[in-house]
Amino acid sequence: MTDRLLDIPKKPLPTLLTTIGIPFAFIFSIFSFLKIGFNLEDFKNNLKNRFIVTDPLFNPKWGWAIENASEALLETIQIAILASIVGCFIALPFSFYASRATNKNSYSYFIYKSFLNLVRTIPDLFWAMLFTVAVGLGPFAGVLALIMFSLAIMGKLLSETIDSIDPGPMEAAKATGASHNQAVFTSALPQVLPNFTAYFLYIFELCIRASVILGLVGAGGVGRIIETQRIFLRFDRISPIVVLILVVVIAIEQFSVWLRRKILWKYLKNQSNKIYLNMV
Repeated sequence: MTDRLLDIPKKPLPTLLTTIGIPFAFIFSIFSFLKIGFNLEDFKNNLKNRFIVTDPLFNPKWGWAIENASEALLETIQIAILASIVGCFIALPFSFYASRATNKNSYSYFIYKSFLNLVRTIPDLFWAMLFTVAVGLGPFAGVLALIMFSLAIMGKLLSETIDSIDPGPMEAAKATGASHNQAVFTSALPQVLPNFTAYFLYIFELCIRASVILGLVGAGGVGRIIETQRIFLRFDRISPIVVLILVVVIAIEQFSVWLRRKILWKYLKNQSNKIYLNMV
């Protein structure tokens, strides 16, 4: 019995990315630090003032936070819920018009796709500043800003999902005499509804976080209280508010994960049953 010599694979040669890309990224990072005015000595000197922030942070005023921030935190959740629902359901028809799979009209497709790209390009903080000027300070401006935020994200995610649907059911519906809109409603929409639900829950989580930031510019919610206390360096009042926000975000995230699993599992189970019945 002869021993077979195993071919030892050759060491792969460095690719263009590793040869040029990594050194370029390192040099560019150093250049960026210098360009933005980063100075190590100034950084060390500023660290001496860290106790102004750290000491109050670790001595939270829980009683004050619960008494004064609970209502604002509830307002933040209400802003996120309302904006998510309105924004996502507005994005639903827009997404079908912004997909090649369900909109064969090139001009209409270009208009809706360009609109969604434009809305997505504008930051949510800019929308908040714009609406606070248009409708005044308060939660209504925050709702309008987050509606645009939700519309932009849902429009992108859902339109790309619609692009990858199975065209077979739509073609079969049209073959039986259904119009294009009827085929979309009865064949394309059921295919993307589980994804739509999952995206909605994800966007709701994002809106909770974003609504806190929007409050810093006067768009309602708990961010307004955080900004007021920051001006007076009351970090002992800010830290418990941040913990309360963290608890709310974690609870919502865990509920969203559980609900997404339930919905996707039910959808996959129905799909497997349909495949089995077709095979039989």
